[in-house]
Amino acid sequence: MTAGPYVSFVTYGRNDGYTPGYVRRVSRATACLAGQLERAGIDAEIIIVDWNAPPDRPRLLDVVELPRMLRHVNVRGIVVDPKHHDRFAGARERGLHAGEAANVGIRRARGRFVTPKASDTFFSPPTIARLARCDLDEDMMYRIDRHDIVIEDEAIWDLDDDALLASLQRLPSVPHSWIRQSEHWRLRNLHTNACGDFTLMAIRHWERLRGHPSDDTVLTLDIDSLVLHAAAALGVQECRWPDDCRVYKPSHGNLSNARVIPLWSGWQRILDDFLSRKVSQHAALRARILFDYPRRKIRGVESVIGPSIERNFVARASRWAQGELPYPSQPANWGLADQALEERTLCRAGWETAPASPEPA
Repeated sequence: MTAGPYVSFVTYGRNDGYTPGYVRRVSRATACLAGQLERAGIDAEIIIVDWNAPPDRPRLLDVVELPRMLRHVNVRGIVVDPKHHDRFAGARERGLHAGEAANVGIRRARGRFVTPKASDTFFSPPTIARLARCDLDEDMMYRIDRHDIVIEDEAIWDLDDDALLASLQRLPSVPHSWIRQSEHWRLRNLHTNACGDFTLMAIRHWERLRGHPSDDTVLTLDIDSLVLHAAAALGVQECRWPDDCRVYKPSHGNLSNARVIPLWSGWQRILDDFLSRKVSQHAALRARILFDYPRRKIRGVESVIGPSIERNFVARASRWAQGELPYPSQPANWGLADQALEERTLCRAGWETAPASPEPA
């Protein structure tokens, strides 16, 4: 037994009926991960941030079904009051701020290594086997591909862990694998595709970055990709695990990447076409950054218009690729560190109750 967890998984959500069967999926995903880690003998913790709980529903922490006692795995819940969500633009249309919710958990994580994850994702057995080697390098950030799957038979959630994971592996999937960045963006070629579902690195790097960057809106556009590029600018090397190391994501109509809509005006299209054809792709990029187009919105959050990917992401990541060091956009109390949030232990690990080693004489 160690004195604390080797790895922390930070997830977040709220019991708002976001998608059909959400609570069932979250319960099954969390219990399955806890079982995988337990059987592999990995001292770990899973942190569930219950963000902005709806007043007319039970809290997510009250309805999620989990084991009560494991030897290696601790499951903690952290409750964030709605007042902390109401300050963001678009708060009434979208009840979750993914970046800030994850930061609450990251700030309180006790593992040597930390990764955020969506609340209803599942990890392939080779991913857990790779973690069980306990040989992670603190100067690396680890990435795997997300595979989107369609669940047609809800009875799959009644299967035991091994049968469930075997079924997920057999289902047709759409992989979010590494995509080469556009050359005129002049970025490091990092694996940013779906990186919010698994970016594993040492807690000291998360602390140096102050978690995910600040976003005053609920859109949280590009925040996960910015984390990768900021970490790389600080000298953290990327390591991509083999293809069989996967995170499985049940598909539904609210996946963020499917709801982003670019907003073009007539003059922007004309200028972009002219610069691309008559000058250069880089000139077109500079105009997009300067004039911030095409801006973006997310279906369901009509009151908020977000920045273009060129202004919000490319401009910063390209400067970091040229040698500029990132400066954290979060305050010193990032992750609501100065707030006394309610915490619960939902599943207590053996290492949590183990007595401390005596001090040397």
